[in-house]
Amino acid sequence: MKGKLKFFFAKITAWIEAVTKPLFGGIRFLSFGLAEDLQTDLFSKDLRFTTGYYAIELQLFAAADEGRTEPPSERRRREEKEKGNVPKSNEVASTLVLLGGTGVLFILGDTFIRNTAIFIKKYLPMGMKLDRFGAEEFRVILAGVSRDFFNLLWPILAITLVFAIVGNVVQVGFMFSPRALSFRFDRIAPNFKRVLPNRQTLFNLVKSLAKVVLIGVISYVLISGDFLKVLLTGNMGMMQAITLITYSGFKIMMAAGLLLLGIAVADFFFQKSEFEESLKQTPSEAKREMKEDSGDPVMKNRRMQLARDMMQGNMLREVPKADVVITNPTHYSVALSYEMGRDSAPRVIAKGENRLALEIRRIARENDVPIIESPKQARLLYAQVEVGEEIPQEFFQAVVQILITLEKFKKKVGMA
Repeated sequence: MKGKLKFFFAKITAWIEAVTKPLFGGIRFLSFGLAEDLQTDLFSKDLRFTTGYYAIELQLFAAADEGRTEPPSERRRREEKEKGNVPKSNEVASTLVLLGGTGVLFILGDTFIRNTAIFIKKYLPMGMKLDRFGAEEFRVILAGVSRDFFNLLWPILAITLVFAIVGNVVQVGFMFSPRALSFRFDRIAPNFKRVLPNRQTLFNLVKSLAKVVLIGVISYVLISGDFLKVLLTGNMGMMQAITLITYSGFKIMMAAGLLLLGIAVADFFFQKSEFEESLKQTPSEAKREMKEDSGDPVMKNRRMQLARDMMQGNMLREVPKADVVITNPTHYSVALSYEMGRDSAPRVIAKGENRLALEIRRIARENDVPIIESPKQARLLYAQVEVGEEIPQEFFQAVVQILITLEKFKKKVGMA
């Protein structure tokens, strides 16, 4: 007997290896052997589950995310949401639909059972005589069956629709993504990349096995309690039999729904965790995204420098038109100009500090523009008046006193 069992397990192991090895190549997949060596006595006390050639390697599950160490940015979350990609568990919606439908059956149980019995009594006899009806009579009967069947089920259909919507809203809120409706070739076989084992497929496997086992166990326990009663339904009246079967079904669905609710909650948090992992970025991706959002700092500084150089170039070309340059005399230079009929007050046409101040004075000397040293006025004008603006009223007296000392300016305004 033991020899036959050894031979049987050897065949099974060989078959598993023959099937899975071509599919997964060098990937070490999950399988269990009853002993490290088939020569081990299968009935010894040392019997244990071990992994043979195939084994779980957790590194495999992290390989897809290798190098993705940076947390997801708000931009990446927003883009994924626009595509319709959000952390969501289908188990939550399906479980709420099951519980909602079961709840409707519980609340409307008597009415539903009574209407079901009426429906059966009305149409079951007709089903025995279908060969006697003509086409018109059959059409009328079919229309009546459809109408009454819809009237019987519409409360359940309505509540399941509501709970299906609620099951999605509680997870992601109210959201509409037109991009999710667009056609994409990668949606033709969206699960193709999931053929190889990863955390998602392993979790789905465990989840499916848990649902099968738990629902199977709870169904067995509940049905066992009502088994003898179900056997006696042939001796009961129709209403009594329907009531018993409906009650048994209600207990099974409610128990299964509560079990599935626990699985759905676990699935939701797992899907949320997987979604966060999928959004993580490599350092290079995060750096590139930051550059795209805020602009390349190097290029941004370069553009600002070019703008400053252009502005300074335009400003320096205005210095020869100045009536006076006020300095402090080493750090600041402010060039002023006044055009009768255009300006209501002298206007700042150029200003600068340090190197630029020296450049303004150089151009002024080359073009015979008067240079007046007035440290206080130079500092105040530089700090408070921008290029192109007229000087404020508080500067009028001091600036006018400077201008009227200049023969060139007096000739210009007709004072000489």
